[in-house]
Amino acid sequence: MNDQETVADRELRRAWAAANAADAAADAGDTSPSPRGPADRDESAGVAPGWATGLALFLIPVAMIFGGLSPMATDSCGPDHCSAALDHALAAIIGCLYATLVGTPAALLTSWLLPRRMRYSTARRIVAWCALLPPVLVILMVFALPEG
Repeated sequence: MNDQETVADRELRRAWAAANAADAAADAGDTSPSPRGPADRDESAGVAPGWATGLALFLIPVAMIFGGLSPMATDSCGPDHCSAALDHALAAIIGCLYATLVGTPAALLTSWLLPRRMRYSTARRIVAWCALLPPVLVILMVFALPEG
């Protein structure tokens, strides 16, 4: 090693030690460990998954009926003479129907199975409410089908 590398090495080690000392000083003020046990338990852990499951029990059958009947929009133009916009919209509806059948139950199951700790409360709520997106999208896309 040359002298320049040795000097740079020493400066780097000093800066690293100073940063570690500053971190240690900041942590010294907070000596209490994070709460475990009953203090960390999320008492409202079942609220968002419960509401989302209840709404899913209503939305999924409605989405399946509307999405299943949406190909009837091609009756007036025949399946070969419909506009490309209608074909693309129907393909998107079918894709969202598959997401409704697979993604919604998987997301709801995930929201129920996440640990009932405070650190998972935000993730539980996000997953629970995002589980409702596919059936809602199916219903909205059916009502916004373009002309054939």
